[in-house]
Amino acid sequence: MAAVTPPEIEAFATREALYDAAASVVASALTEAVAKRGQAGFAATGGSTPAPVYDRLATMTVPWNKIVVTLTDERFVPSSDSSSNEGLVRRHLLRGEAAEASFAPLYFDGLAQDQVAAKAEAGVAGALPFGVVLLGVGPDGHFASLFPGNPKLAEGLDPKSERTVIAVPPGQPAPDLPRISLTFQALIQSSLIVLLVTGEAKKALLEGPVDPSLPIAAILNQDRAPVRILWAE
Repeated sequence: MAAVTPPEIEAFATREALYDAAASVVASALTEAVAKRGQAGFAATGGSTPAPVYDRLATMTVPWNKIVVTLTDERFVPSSDSSSNEGLVRRHLLRGEAAEASFAPLYFDGLAQDQVAAKAEAGVAGALPFGVVLLGVGPDGHFASLFPGNPKLAEGLDPKSERTVIAVPPGQPAPDLPRISLTFQALIQSSLIVLLVTGEAKKALLEGPVDPSLPIAAILNQDRAPVRILWAE
């Protein structure tokens, strides 16, 4: 994969300004994708940082009835669990105007982890190509649930993989719980990738030449999907 010039970090004076900008960027990208293709997918990230972005998006005029929302990754827990990304998205995004969007889950009750990952691929296929992917980045350089040192990292980052969804095992240096994650090759099938970043430590991680051993380097060094980095302290 050819090296590309890493995107510059777009800095905002406050987190409120960051959330406003991120919501506007996502809404515009989704609206444009629907205008071009008649429908659009939105891969939404979990965690606490994007919740205010989803609150804003839920009130915005977007052709939600032509949008399929899915997740960049999910903990292997039901949506009723407090750590569920689906639960987060349902509480903060899929309400108001955005309640008209379809949702493709990454978790299903009563199935083993590998079976869930395989079943989730059908829903993700209905969201591809994405109009926009919203990603966070961890202090260890992970994105989605593709963690440094994880036994599934190579599979998750394989640009030639036929998988769009994989099961990620728990335990060090992996996450706290088993997870389900979109793969790199699924995430780059997008008109735009937005990295939502807060704090100086994560900013430092993304400045200058990014350590090629970090998973996030794959996103920054690919030339399939444009990337915008939106940051505030």
